[in-house]
Amino acid sequence: MKSYLEASGVPCVAIGAAQVPRLVMGIHPYDGCSYQNAERDADNLRSFGTVGQVVDVLRVAVEEFGITTAQVDHMIPHLDRLHLQAVSETERLTDTQIGLLPYILIPVTLDGEIVSYSQRAHATFYTHDERLGGEAFRAKLEGDEILRYTLSGTMKNLVTPQIVAPYTEEEAARFAIDYSVLEQYLGFFAGCEILVADPGAEIDLLAMTGRFDLIREYITFLRSRFDTVITSVHHAGVTIPLLETAGIEVDAYLTPVNRPGYYMFPTKELALDAIRNARKPIIAIKPLAGGRDLGTAAFDHVYNSVGVASTLYGMGSAAQVRETTAAACTVLAA
Repeated sequence: MKSYLEASGVPCVAIGAAQVPRLVMGIHPYDGCSYQNAERDADNLRSFGTVGQVVDVLRVAVEEFGITTAQVDHMIPHLDRLHLQAVSETERLTDTQIGLLPYILIPVTLDGEIVSYSQRAHATFYTHDERLGGEAFRAKLEGDEILRYTLSGTMKNLVTPQIVAPYTEEEAARFAIDYSVLEQYLGFFAGCEILVADPGAEIDLLAMTGRFDLIREYITFLRSRFDTVITSVHHAGVTIPLLETAGIEVDAYLTPVNRPGYYMFPTKELALDAIRNARKPIIAIKPLAGGRDLGTAAFDHVYNSVGVASTLYGMGSAAQVRETTAAACTVLAA
């Protein structure tokens, strides 16, 4: 079997101990997520409901373009197992190793309850984003179409400190990591060859509440298992400067980067400033703004205007993959 490096049709970049291709297959829409609306989500679930349907698309990326690295996940087990099976079957059919970049949720707990995605966590994010972004942040929210999608299509579902109280300093002091649950999450990837481990965006909550001790603790834990450890960041303009000031040793930041600035918090400008001044490589996600900004211009922005090391991109139908991958490869070749 050819290694992912031997078969790679795109240049690679050193991140930690790994050579990471500059173009990586994303997990969406195989988990249903379209970043568009509920109807498109349902279409995705129908279109990618079997291993064979997913394999048909992955093979296009591997065989026609040499895209040999893929993000994997554990958050929706029945769909993510299907995706892992499809990756394995694609490896067999193409005789090509696919390097894996797993997203790993970090189970942050308060008094025994996992709070990583709680409403109070989102209220805490809002507090820090507003403090830094002010009116520009509040205006940005109204025009962020990916945020609107995650809020089920209406900004009325936005969680603010006026609705739910942010975590207090005293409560943050009681945060902990449930390593027994983390072991369960890691067990999801048992038997997989992991290229890069990506702990989830819980780092935003821990950084904003000053719990750098917990961040160092779980990164040390993950480094005992994996050679290269990066971290997802969803609030780059706030979190990246905090991590760099605290000297947190990850190998890269994985964060949204796209021309419209969707899901770049607190604002596109503050996020870009932090990204461009980061001392670690940047891996972009959402480069196509959830399917709203397509073609070579979108990739030219993330690679050349922003200067990211690599980017993940969504993998729709075979025709969409051909069009999107060709655009990315044109920019990389230039």
